[in-house]
Amino acid sequence: HGKTTLVKALTGVDTDRLEEEQRRGISIELGFARMDVGDVRFGIVDVPGHERFVRNMLAGVGGIDLVMLVIAADEGVMPQTREHLDIIDFLGIERGIIALTKCDLVDEESQDIAVLDVEEVLEGTVLEGAPVVRVSSTTGDGMDDLKAMLLRLAEDVTARPDDGPYRLPVDRVFTMEGFGTVVTGTGFSGSAAVGDRLELLPSGRPVRVRRVQVHGVDVERAGTGQRTALALHGVSKDQVARGEQLVTPGSLTPVSMIDVRVRVSPRWVRPVRNRERIRFHLGASEDLGRIIFLDRDELVPGEDALAQIRMETPIVPALGDRFVLRSYSPMVTMAGGTIVDPHPTKHRRYREEELAAIEKREGGGPIAIVLEAAVAAGLGGVKPKALAEATSLSGEEIRALVAGEQETGSLRTTAGGRVVSEDVWRLARRTVTEHGEQFRERHPLRWGVTRAELRQVLGGSPSPAVLGELLDELAAEGAVELREEQVRVGGGEVVFEGAAARERDRVEALYRAAGFAPPDRRDVIAGSADPDLTHDVLAALQEQQLLEKLDEELFYHRDAWNDALAVIRNLHAAAGSISVGDVRDKLGISRKFAVPLMERMDAKRITRRDGDVRTLLKTE
Repeated sequence: HGKTTLVKALTGVDTDRLEEEQRRGISIELGFARMDVGDVRFGIVDVPGHERFVRNMLAGVGGIDLVMLVIAADEGVMPQTREHLDIIDFLGIERGIIALTKCDLVDEESQDIAVLDVEEVLEGTVLEGAPVVRVSSTTGDGMDDLKAMLLRLAEDVTARPDDGPYRLPVDRVFTMEGFGTVVTGTGFSGSAAVGDRLELLPSGRPVRVRRVQVHGVDVERAGTGQRTALALHGVSKDQVARGEQLVTPGSLTPVSMIDVRVRVSPRWVRPVRNRERIRFHLGASEDLGRIIFLDRDELVPGEDALAQIRMETPIVPALGDRFVLRSYSPMVTMAGGTIVDPHPTKHRRYREEELAAIEKREGGGPIAIVLEAAVAAGLGGVKPKALAEATSLSGEEIRALVAGEQETGSLRTTAGGRVVSEDVWRLARRTVTEHGEQFRERHPLRWGVTRAELRQVLGGSPSPAVLGELLDELAAEGAVELREEQVRVGGGEVVFEGAAARERDRVEALYRAAGFAPPDRRDVIAGSADPDLTHDVLAALQEQQLLEKLDEELFYHRDAWNDALAVIRNLHAAAGSISVGDVRDKLGISRKFAVPLMERMDAKRITRRDGDVRTLLKTE
């Protein structure tokens, strides 16, 4: 169609670099040139047009703002032109112009027929209604009109911001004497400067930028949308492959599974089948995978659906990325779409609740993903870094988003920096108070429920710090009282009345009389007329510090504990250390009691064990 000749006529640059390209007269690899029209600089990517090199073409079209579709007046629309239109459509490149070349080779009537042919092919695509400019690269006719139309289209292009993490899909790798490994690509987001430390993904190799060029001119910084060459330190040419992405460290994560909205080209010859093996094109990469439809067994041409693509090798996606699918064999473009979740879980098919959740994320964008992630994380919350990965936003953008949602009452940030859903927080508050009230009704002799039990009731095992923050909030409002590891709802103190008072007196007297050799807990309960009451009395006496728990079965009365502690201090003062045997002999008890007694002393950090002896840590 004369693409490369047209680019040369516009810019003076022959983008066919390879000897084979010049010998055969076709573009095989990507070519690059620049053109200044007025105050606007155009970066031109000359992509291969031949059907055998569509794979290379796909590597070059990511990140472009507008497309110039070149069709020769003497040949008309070719099969690969239709495939290129599908690719442009799937990638969402909405601005474009049609250059009808070689108009010097045909008469005006033939040109008119070619224009009608083009307009027919463009119907139903993103380029429907795009202007058609008739040109001749040989005579120069129409070139001024083409530049003027390009300039007009460029006025409608919105400049993409350079803030946020840097991201550049690598479409070419080579070495340059004196500068080492050089990669090129079109910046998808952010900017890169000399000295920046970046990361190659999915390989994970760290690199440092030594030199930056934009269209062959040295610059300090290259931004979004610019054709960029970066000389890298820390990596060899053989360690970088086309399709890898150069990113700000920590901004993106390689994955092997994504949720997508996929649409099959109306020109594709058959339905796409569930679990069909596909070639997945994202940025400059091509990877193999399988497509899993979540609500059907096949997707017919012209229709779209939600699906999950499971890759055979890791890819580096971001939320909202456009992609293209080509059939495994023969390699022909058949579908494309948008990534709706770059970090999904593995879905089960035909599950309405899972489909509804994906559709909610799809319609809500980053905010919906953040809110859903916060709910899914429960009271434990989610780290901002994880939210940045899930939404493909920068840390600063996530902080701003979370701050906005805090103002609306949807999210909160804990003292530890985790993001928690306010709905989850409110539910946790209600759960704590309701469970505390129920606990008090079931166990009127107990002062309160333990924090450990509340963590289990709340589910997801929130960290002690987060639970503590929630309990402190409730305590400040007067909804609960706190006593070390216990939480009491409703205030007041425990009152022993009637049978409870009599059982308390019986149990306390039993343990006081037993001294250093108390009965097992199960024997105390078995000797009771009301085992449940005795169980609660034992717990209440522990809370009131009248009983000291040695292990699950043994308890010392407070008097016996204090007397034993005095004996241990005297032993240590006399010998400088204590053994289990010393304690056993001095108290006149067996190892059944001496061992758990000393282990309890260790646990309370009264003593410290060193082999077979112990030293006293607390002298008072």
